[in-house]
Amino acid sequence: MSSIKDRLFEQIERIPVIDTHEHLPHCEEAREKHTDVLREYLIHYMSSDLMSADLTRDLFSKIVDPSIPISQRWEWVEPYWEVCRYTGYGQALDISVKGIYGIDGVRRNTIEELNRAFLGSLKEGHFRHVLKDLCGIRISLLDGFGGRFECDRSLFRRVWRPCHYILPRTGAAIESVERTYGVSIRSLDDWTDAFEREQADALDHGAVALKIGLAYERSLRFEEVDYNTAKAAFASCIDEWERAGRRGDAQVAFPVNLQDYMMHFILGKASERNLTFQFHTGLQEGNGNIVTNSDPALLTNLFMKYPDVDFDVFHIGYPFQHVVSALCKNFPNVFIDMCWAHIISPAAVRDALSDYLDAVPYNKISAFGGDYCFIDGVYGHLRLARENVSKVLSDKVDEGIFSEDKALEIAKALFYENPFRIFKLQGKL
Repeated sequence: MSSIKDRLFEQIERIPVIDTHEHLPHCEEAREKHTDVLREYLIHYMSSDLMSADLTRDLFSKIVDPSIPISQRWEWVEPYWEVCRYTGYGQALDISVKGIYGIDGVRRNTIEELNRAFLGSLKEGHFRHVLKDLCGIRISLLDGFGGRFECDRSLFRRVWRPCHYILPRTGAAIESVERTYGVSIRSLDDWTDAFEREQADALDHGAVALKIGLAYERSLRFEEVDYNTAKAAFASCIDEWERAGRRGDAQVAFPVNLQDYMMHFILGKASERNLTFQFHTGLQEGNGNIVTNSDPALLTNLFMKYPDVDFDVFHIGYPFQHVVSALCKNFPNVFIDMCWAHIISPAAVRDALSDYLDAVPYNKISAFGGDYCFIDGVYGHLRLARENVSKVLSDKVDEGIFSEDKALEIAKALFYENPFRIFKLQGKL
């Protein structure tokens, strides 16, 4: 007889999925065509593990150069790949290759066959084949790096990222707002008025949530700052930009107090519209960052001040995943999002999910977001997510916590019903 886990997995594979987070091209036509399997699969994630294993950036630049024969590049990368193969990132790629192309992983004896199969996928229909036919994803929420608000609406709904209103970095961000809306930015009021116009524009074009990714660049603690202080700080920044000739490449360094003011302003506007806000917390992708900046506990004052904003806390806050459990238990407006997490550490996710099911109402957990920049990775990640959820739920059944039927009901909530409700998707699919 099949085990409880196997039976659950078989049924969970049939559950439609709301994918809470992707960075894929906004439409298949925008996919890079001058590429190959190593170049695409090393856009992110696995490349970080390879560099953690001491692959140099100089050698990496050659490994992702499709003008060099792929057999030569595999010789260079193989020693690093082999010590990373069993990380979540490595597992996901091997699973994807087997599931999509029927090839036994990314290896010396498969790399050329795999590359030929991959190049054959650079044709119309591969996105739909992976997301719909193989994965059963109803819709993916897209934090796109390309395009503005547009996307293939048969596959995606956009999430709007207003980080440039908090931390614009250079004058180009201000110039873009001026050009788009035909305004001149001279004061804090001009800037906040432009934000409201762009937010309305994003929502009118179908955005279903907002996203903040500033934990890559600063602490997630945002203090309250009074209007006059922020107004003076903004004026000083504009004056400095004016002295630099209003050049697009000139730095525009918002001080921390101005960043904090803008974060609170934006959340105030989100509160008025009852919007869901996605926050990056926990591990930052890449190599070398300050992980304590992204501790989700730093957001506590925001959770308290904005009870009408639903906070979707990304990546289980790894390595602060048990802090997320306490926050979600404590605040009605805080929700756990397992996007990215299954490939960071499958074991950590299983431990965390077991804790979450013991500690928080299960209607507050979303089980999957691929968080990939390239399409093939989504398949492997979703397979790992389904395996993790099946394993944790079957353990609870074995322990007598709930029945097998109830486990399947919980799985449906985690993969579909919860994100559908949390992101207020009624009438938007």
